[in-house]
Amino acid sequence: RYGFQSGVLTSQNNWSLPLDETLLPQFVKRVDARSKCHAVGKWHLGYHRWEHTPTFRGFDSYLGYYSGDEDYYTHQGDCGGFDLHDDSRPDCGAGCSRHAWEAVGEYSTHLFTRRAVSIIREHDAAAPLFLYLPYQAVHVPDQVPAQYVAPYKFARVEGTNARNLFAGMLSCLDEGVGNVTRALRRKGILDETLLWFQTDNGAATPACGGWTGGQNWPLRGGKCTAWEGGLRGVAFVSGAGIARSQRGATAAGIVHTVDVLPTLIAAMGGNAAELAAAGSALDGVSQWPMLSRGLAGARQTVLLEADPLASPYSNRPPGFVCSGDQHATPYYALRQGRWKLLLGDPGADDNRHRSIGNGFWCTGPPCPADHNNSATAAGPWTVDSVMLFDLESDPTESTNLASSQPDLVRRLTALVQAINASAVDSRGVCAPHEPQQSPAL
Repeated sequence: RYGFQSGVLTSQNNWSLPLDETLLPQFVKRVDARSKCHAVGKWHLGYHRWEHTPTFRGFDSYLGYYSGDEDYYTHQGDCGGFDLHDDSRPDCGAGCSRHAWEAVGEYSTHLFTRRAVSIIREHDAAAPLFLYLPYQAVHVPDQVPAQYVAPYKFARVEGTNARNLFAGMLSCLDEGVGNVTRALRRKGILDETLLWFQTDNGAATPACGGWTGGQNWPLRGGKCTAWEGGLRGVAFVSGAGIARSQRGATAAGIVHTVDVLPTLIAAMGGNAAELAAAGSALDGVSQWPMLSRGLAGARQTVLLEADPLASPYSNRPPGFVCSGDQHATPYYALRQGRWKLLLGDPGADDNRHRSIGNGFWCTGPPCPADHNNSATAAGPWTVDSVMLFDLESDPTESTNLASSQPDLVRRLTALVQAINASAVDSRGVCAPHEPQQSPAL
């Protein structure tokens, strides 16, 4: 829908999320115009013009980095320059947005937590508050103050201390979330606050994504792949609106990230489909009845991957600058109920870690004693590969049932093709870099 299905935005891409897309804070204000909306942390939705930056898209303030990753202490972004912006009011562009140089040397998890706590403390509790807090942790690079690593003694993996560093980064993140929760309690608004916490993808492996010691075992694959280890994430919701009978319960329905917006708007008492701009249909559905009352989930089908322009890092055509998903072929994935269809090469193939990208990545307990991260059960795959898995009986995607279910394969393939027919051209993400688009400028 957005033209982002091929690779990811790099620091000098002349490309952003289209301005005709309405974002969650804008929906929040349509439900209640008194709402105050703040963002702290990672943006990575484009910034080649001011109107694409957070405070032009519904947020009243923003502190964070526009690009995809950066140093946790120096805040030097993937552009090679300083990328930490303090945008203090709505429409904060030229003459308002400033580089937060005073934060050089401060660990980003601490910095973002401190800003979030300050926003809560200074908020007028008579108005609704929406706080979007996409921490940098536990993204690459592996950086964390030493005191958070000291309690952990995991064995080295791939010759590195990544598992212990990851544990330390996660512990610091956990501390930050706890401090935010305590700030809500001190403010007296915790009981009327809904907390939504989620990951954005499975753990990275050495094959792609800059692994930081996370693991997906017993699921297969990792970040940048269409295997469950890359696509299935963990999440929890807690607080206002959740029925007492649902506290501590596990919701097993199929939920996609696009469902977050209509679900949170429903929790506020609104209807996102009715609030959307005319002619702007939503892909997401409200999962609020499932999460709040334990009713059935609202979807059975979800498109998981649809990348027509994939190319491995080590074998790009001349002039091809797309980055992110490292695949040798275009690839597609769709889930419908218990069934998952994979078309093409599902793994992160950088021609150096083929078996790891398609295997079962495990970095610490409870890995089996005889586990081999480089052992791959099948492959290699091509543009013509077809796989079908029953995720209820085979969540590790070990048994390909495509040959025994030809009718189901044809039906699901036709569904992929029908959905893909309406896809927005994604070549903009792969356009030549424009140095003047650097967020450091």
